[in-house]
Amino acid sequence: MNNNIDISSEDILSLLKQQIDFLENQMAERCGMKLYKSADGFTQEKIYEYAGAKDCVATLTLSQESAEVYGESLTVVFVYYQKDRMALEKDRMALNDISNVKAEELLGELDETLYTQLLKDGIPTKDIVEMLVGPASEENNTYGSSLLRNPKVLEIPFQSEGNGDDIFFMYGALCHFIADGMELTPEEHNEYLAYKMVLEREKLTEKERKEIFDENGAIVNQEVGYFWLLWKKDTGKLTEKNKTDLMQLSQNRLANRFGIADKELQSMGLSFEKLVKSYPEKAALLFSKIISFHEHRYNVVGKHLLYMSFESFLHIYLRHVKELAVENQFGERSKFQLAEKDLKVTMDIVLGTLNDEYQTYKDEHPDNRFFRKGNMAYYYNGDYYDVDILPDGQIGSFYKRIDK
Repeated sequence: MNNNIDISSEDILSLLKQQIDFLENQMAERCGMKLYKSADGFTQEKIYEYAGAKDCVATLTLSQESAEVYGESLTVVFVYYQKDRMALEKDRMALNDISNVKAEELLGELDETLYTQLLKDGIPTKDIVEMLVGPASEENNTYGSSLLRNPKVLEIPFQSEGNGDDIFFMYGALCHFIADGMELTPEEHNEYLAYKMVLEREKLTEKERKEIFDENGAIVNQEVGYFWLLWKKDTGKLTEKNKTDLMQLSQNRLANRFGIADKELQSMGLSFEKLVKSYPEKAALLFSKIISFHEHRYNVVGKHLLYMSFESFLHIYLRHVKELAVENQFGERSKFQLAEKDLKVTMDIVLGTLNDEYQTYKDEHPDNRFFRKGNMAYYYNGDYYDVDILPDGQIGSFYKRIDK
């Protein structure tokens, strides 16, 4: 009796392949990842199911044609316009007749031309033969979820020097901006003049002197005087007259801000009086924000200013922050899925990421507004954001794009 079993070379190769696939899947799972293979490529449906829906990082192995362009391996996150996500959420097969999928390369291994090509035109889905997919982000940060977003933040503690010593750091930073050809915000400009008056008074230009002093050498620029007196307060050097002047300037600043805020409320069919009577908690929050507000810049590189003015703050917070919204102003769907405390972080991330694109656009169109709207709305943390930046660099609007 012959107990020998004939095994073909094809059978051996098949067994080896199965064993290799098993071991590779085991290794991926130990790292919290999933490995998917398809010699014929993947459909849009499967790419979205495996990685796109939850914004997972995916390392792709490419077949020969695309490998010649991008290399054999790419680490990416897939990119979708809002209309595409909406279509896929309704029907996972909705985009299966589209041959390419857009992606953002994450490791900086592509030159600028190929990076832009991948982002704009995408890569043939048939050329993706393997996908090693990382763990999904938290469920409540995915598109379509109604839960509040939790932006991922690395907090770095910062402590003031005190005794007025912060002036050296702050003045140095503003001088650095100017030396690099960067525009200052109006508030930064006044701080710069105040600090220069303290540290390098002899280097004030004639133009700067005229902006600060009258013909008798008295400070007539209220904003510069305000920051100068704040510094004196930090150093403990305020005279009795200084204290009176600082109190008056502070009152003037607040009166001006409350006047601007009241006009903004009136444009929404409200007033401070109505807000205080009908929504005291919201009024208290708004008052605290008005009192503590400082202009905030988003570009620390690039000469074109990108910042939140007081007017920007009012426009965005009064219309789109739930904690300040009253009587369903502008509709519930236009509100951020963010706690008020998390909006600043989200704007920092979105606008900081857009800064390179913004700077390039402003180099070519210095007098134009900058938009990221509609199909170009910026996707972050489960939501799409419409962004409008005015010609002078102020944020004109920033809000969650409504599903349509």
